[in-house]
Amino acid sequence: MTEAIENSSTEHQLDLDFRMIISTGNIKKAMEKGDGKQRFTAGDLWNVAPSTIKVIPGYNVRERNAAYLANVQKLKQSIKDNGFKKDSALSVIIRRDENGEQSICLKRGHQRLEATMEAIAEGESIPTVPCIIAADDCSEEDMTADLVISNNGTPLSPYATAVVCKRMTRFHPDDHAAIARKLNLWPAQVSDYLLMINGPIEIRNYVRDEVVSFTLAVQILQEHGPKALQVIEQGLARSAAAGGKTEKLMPRFVPGKVIKKAVTNAAPTMRTAIQDIRQDSGFQHLTLENQQKLDAILEQFRLAEEEEEKLNVNPSTEQQLNLNTTEE
Repeated sequence: MTEAIENSSTEHQLDLDFRMIISTGNIKKAMEKGDGKQRFTAGDLWNVAPSTIKVIPGYNVRERNAAYLANVQKLKQSIKDNGFKKDSALSVIIRRDENGEQSICLKRGHQRLEATMEAIAEGESIPTVPCIIAADDCSEEDMTADLVISNNGTPLSPYATAVVCKRMTRFHPDDHAAIARKLNLWPAQVSDYLLMINGPIEIRNYVRDEVVSFTLAVQILQEHGPKALQVIEQGLARSAAAGGKTEKLMPRFVPGKVIKKAVTNAAPTMRTAIQDIRQDSGFQHLTLENQQKLDAILEQFRLAEEEEEKLNVNPSTEQQLNLNTTEE
């Protein structure tokens, strides 16, 4: 395996402390240097020897799991059968080090480059690959945001997206709306991603390994706070005791979910029953405390109906969504 591919190892990929200093270099000089034997050429694209493209350690946030490796194999076979397609060009930047040396570094296309290097290692002749050189948006913040906004292939997993959101907090501390604008997300989405990634490492790992879905993890964190990990582990234990799968937590095994679902399903009948009791002549014989409890439940239903009615507005009078505010 080449040095470029080794640099993308798992130990670096999801490091939340990852940082990079980008000092952009001279495109013309870097391409004239080529691979030491001949200069790289340009038409609409630059044709670059893949072995000269360096992978920035820790930059790529994708988990190197079974799905990742399977996609690399799929891409490798496609490259062997059809060649490296020009409409799938790699995106690179020219980076200058402290000694003034120019290097070509990968910005976008990690799986394609890895597939190419594997194909070459297996005897395929691929002297050059098409590359687009990014001359703008090369700051650390721009490069970080690019992991999300320029991803046109397989979508990032929720865990990987959360890692990007966490990295973005370096540039926009406590400003979820600003991060959302940079990543084309809703502020509430950013809040959820950060809630998960800032939670217990065990929960992060469960989400990363798809033992717990991102949505379920966020729900449990919101509902149970510091006890969220305990609730998840109880749910996994319940699943095992019931003979279910322990590699994926299903919502029905989460403590309290069955009762909550039953209450939700019974709510319409409960409301009607309480209204009937309220109208019954025997209601006045209940203790004042019990009367107040029933009235309080009916009041909750009434307030919910009012909120529901507010949502039934005329589309022409509906206010435009404001991305600058975080949803409550």
